[in-house]
Amino acid sequence: MATTSQPQPAPLKVLISGAGMAGPALAYWLTRLPSPLRCDIKVIERHPQLRDSGQQIDLRGQGIVAMRRMGIEPAVRAKGVDEQGAKVIDMRGKLQACLEANKTGQGAQGFTSEWEIMRGDLCDILYDLTRDAPNVKYVFGVSVESFTQLAGGRVRVTLSDGSEDEYDLLVGADGIGSRIRKQMFAGKPNQIRSMGIALALFTIPPHESDENFAVVCHLPGKKMILTRRDSPDCLRVTFVYGGHNDELSRALKHGTVQEQKEVYARLFGEHAAAASQAQLPRFLDGMNSQLADDWYTQDVAQLRLDTWSSGNVTLLGDAGYCPTVLTGMGTTLALAGAYVLAGEVARACAKGVKEGRTNLAQHIPAALSGYEKTYKPFVLDVQNSAQPKLFRTFLLPETRWGIGFLQWVAWLIVTLRIDKLASRFGSDDVGAWKLPHYEELGA
Repeated sequence: MATTSQPQPAPLKVLISGAGMAGPALAYWLTRLPSPLRCDIKVIERHPQLRDSGQQIDLRGQGIVAMRRMGIEPAVRAKGVDEQGAKVIDMRGKLQACLEANKTGQGAQGFTSEWEIMRGDLCDILYDLTRDAPNVKYVFGVSVESFTQLAGGRVRVTLSDGSEDEYDLLVGADGIGSRIRKQMFAGKPNQIRSMGIALALFTIPPHESDENFAVVCHLPGKKMILTRRDSPDCLRVTFVYGGHNDELSRALKHGTVQEQKEVYARLFGEHAAAASQAQLPRFLDGMNSQLADDWYTQDVAQLRLDTWSSGNVTLLGDAGYCPTVLTGMGTTLALAGAYVLAGEVARACAKGVKEGRTNLAQHIPAALSGYEKTYKPFVLDVQNSAQPKLFRTFLLPETRWGIGFLQWVAWLIVTLRIDKLASRFGSDDVGAWKLPHYEELGA
């Protein structure tokens, strides 16, 4: 007796905007969808090549679990930054406290995580996972110009090169300045919240005396210098400013690189003589020289949206829920979010296939609803852990007395071995949320 085979759904067409960390991580998990669920995935990046530059980042808590499920732990360890911990010094360059990194693989991490890695190295690792996959295509030098939701669940997308196509799912993984988010919520109030803190990051040549420790030095007026030697041939310098300055605000919004550097030079240069033994003059010279060609400055901000999705369009990572650098959880949210989004897509589409449906695009809104319901509690826990007022008040003191008190606290923590106890008995997880398991992804 002849049997009638059930019609198979067409491959799910997915467009991911952004080839940083979240985009390639999502592409990887979507390649894991089992038959008859298949995906044709295009990842676009507005820069002409992979942006494998950037500063030192880390993984913590739930992000470590996501990384391990991807099978990239050996690659991450091989590229890990050998930072031994953090030292707190005063303006005379005198050591006040040394907080050693927790390298045991267990317990809470300190300032330095066991999973420190350069942003570019992690981008390369994630890109290599899918660059040769038969159903993944990377296109550089283009971005989403516009998109329109169509009947039946599809999204028509026009790219900056003029090409057009239809997709079942459009994902904005294009950072806190996401163009996709701006079109999704056009006309609505800006939901980016300034934390009242500005950062400037740049690279200078190292000295032989530069150790593989993060070094923190506070200056009066809510200022801080942070240096990290993540490789033998460079020293990363960060200037942190927690006050309000009209000149700096204007320079961050509209100024040229030179104008931005001039403002930071004035703000930090007034301490150059007092902090000469902490090498501030050297850092200022390096910032102003042509050697500081990787200059980056930003107003530290957090992004909170009522929803990350609209129809068959959604946001991932910093594009949807940037937590700020104050949490140290941006990379963790990107990797864990990519896993949850792919898992919910797989789960919703698998249910549709069992019911005999072949238009997978119709199941995407349910998947995106599941993505938000599952992941938002964790995202909110992470975002709520950012306490800008506490950071500006305690970790960026206004006065020399306040700086002295902060240094005494750091000394007391080390002397009483509170940091060691926290590493041994604490946890690096934020909240009680655990990364779910998705059988459809095999992880």
